[in-house]
Amino acid sequence: MPALLTLLAADVFDLQREGNITPFLVIFLVGFAVGIAGHLTASADLVIAGILIAGLAAAAPMVLWL
Repeated sequence: MPALLTLLAADVFDLQREGNITPFLVIFLVGFAVGIAGHLTASADLVIAGILIAGLAAAAPMVLWL
């Protein structure tokens, strides 16, 4: 797991040089918050929505800039 996190962190720092990732980070954090709210309220729909929002926000910079 630490090796995977190191690889992902290196990708994020590499993408930071190519463009501004701040908007994507904000959207990711919103998706993360939606997922947490879904877990706290036991709502499967919110959990899935949070996963989709955070996943798309995490993948978008790589798709747009590579």
